[in-house]
Amino acid sequence: MKIPDIIYGDRIFLRSYDKSDVAFVSKMWFDNENGKYLSDPTPEFIDDVFQNVLDNIQDSDDGFYFVVCLNSGERIGSASTFPNDDKTEYDIGYCIHKDFWKKGYGTEAVSVLLDWIRCKGAKSVTAEAAIDNKGSCRLLEKLGFTVKEETEFSKYHMDIRYKSYIYQKNL
Repeated sequence: MKIPDIIYGDRIFLRSYDKSDVAFVSKMWFDNENGKYLSDPTPEFIDDVFQNVLDNIQDSDDGFYFVVCLNSGERIGSASTFPNDDKTEYDIGYCIHKDFWKKGYGTEAVSVLLDWIRCKGAKSVTAEAAIDNKGSCRLLEKLGFTVKEETEFSKYHMDIRYKSYIYQKNL
């Protein structure tokens, strides 16, 4: 789903994803370091089904997909959110390009997304992070998320599994 507005933070903004973002997000998500803890596969495991989803993600009816940009317009990451049926709980995901790690952009992007979700009337937000992804776990905990449960996920069509936490934050 797309939104007509831009969601502003202090140093960044989130805008709806469009087809011109495919190359940027693909390079980021499928990078061995940048995408290590994502469920997205490495390039050799991308099939036609996955590619079709990627090529048409901006038209998804399941959730909102955003590109995270510096105020200059430079793309530095992505974010997404998926409401449950009654829109009282949203699940979020995010990825900041490794060239911009450890500069607070992930924290700002998630904070901006949380404010937007709160304005939509949601009562809580969830996020999944691989337990070994210490940076993402710290980011969520810093923003007031707590561990709701421990689970695991695998990378798409790959024999790589990660133990993970499902975090939750009440709004």
